[in-house]
Amino acid sequence: MSKFNLSIPLLCACFLLVSAKETGCRKSAILGETRPATDVRSPQYLQKKLRSHEDPDLKFMNAQAKIFVEGNGQSIGATANIIWIRDSVMWLNVKKFGLEAARALVTRDSVFVLNRLEKNYSARGLESLQRQYSLPAGFDLIQSLLLASPWYFEDIELESDIKDGMHRLSGSNGRFATDYRLEEEPFWLRQEIFLQPRETRTMSILFENYKKKALAGWFPYLRTVEAYSQETGDLRLSIELNDVEFNVPKSFRFEIPKHYELVE
Repeated sequence: MSKFNLSIPLLCACFLLVSAKETGCRKSAILGETRPATDVRSPQYLQKKLRSHEDPDLKFMNAQAKIFVEGNGQSIGATANIIWIRDSVMWLNVKKFGLEAARALVTRDSVFVLNRLEKNYSARGLESLQRQYSLPAGFDLIQSLLLASPWYFEDIELESDIKDGMHRLSGSNGRFATDYRLEEEPFWLRQEIFLQPRETRTMSILFENYKKKALAGWFPYLRTVEAYSQETGDLRLSIELNDVEFNVPKSFRFEIPKHYELVE
């Protein structure tokens, strides 16, 4: 398990995987029935529909999660506890066989990871990870992935059409290209893709298993990321949430033991 020792790149892969292959929309079961899109809607209409699913009063989220990662010929399954505070903090601990294997703290500018297996820790600026993986954003992108809300480039003007029976918003600014897929009514976000043609990279996220929640409206409990890059090769990540709570503040701890070694 040395290649998957829950270091910074692996933990951040839960939210920051980058790939290079066009990933099509999959047909998966979600709560309720949907019908194929037939009439092209304007970009403004579709973005308004997406915003209608967002709740600015949602400030906290706590959840349990099952995580499965595949890559480099290996696979790992684990469980995690997640605590999120809007615009400021994401905390998680990862367990294997009921024992804590790692603990991570993501803030707006930094990522800290305790590796319980190797008795060491990492501390990095979030901007360094953005540069390393050529990511378009940092904490805001991670937050939008968790909340299943689209993340937009300010300088990309989106166009709309229909692709694979779904509404599509797409555009490019020369370096990045984006692709968002929406169901016909009620216009849930089903897939979000960020492409970097020059670097042969893409980040693709699929949202599934939508359920009705009192505070968050329709909320997806399953996120799947499929990724490839020259640096990482093929990677696949599945995050299945359960026991989700909204707007219930919870405390968390992140302390670095004195005997842990700092690793780069």
